[in-house]
Amino acid sequence: MLVYSHIWDALLKLISIFGIMGLVVRFKLDERIHPAALMITVVTVIWVLLYRQYISILSSWLYARLALGTGVTFSEAKALRKLFQLDLSGKWIPLKAVKQLPSEQRHDALLHALSTYASRRAMLF
Repeated sequence: MLVYSHIWDALLKLISIFGIMGLVVRFKLDERIHPAALMITVVTVIWVLLYRQYISILSSWLYARLALGTGVTFSEAKALRKLFQLDLSGKWIPLKAVKQLPSEQRHDALLHALSTYASRRAMLF
């Protein structure tokens, strides 16, 4: 089961999972790493590390830029993933009201929401 918060999160998770599995098959890692449980563990750890370091930032950036129409930098997207990822209870903060604001106010509204929810803890994956 794939858990995701928004469409960009889901798409990037699917692409990265299939990409890693393609690399496993391409480099025949399934034949090199035994037993299979060890290979699954290695692939999962690699995926979680990639997701936390890169994919979650990109998905937050895409959501802010394309869904909310807000110009954010990648460093801001790194901070905004606290809002746009699922928390430990399985909820996220879509901030759809930001889209209703004039475009010049959206960026400040996102940063204000970030400071409001600063203590929120996002899920690991």
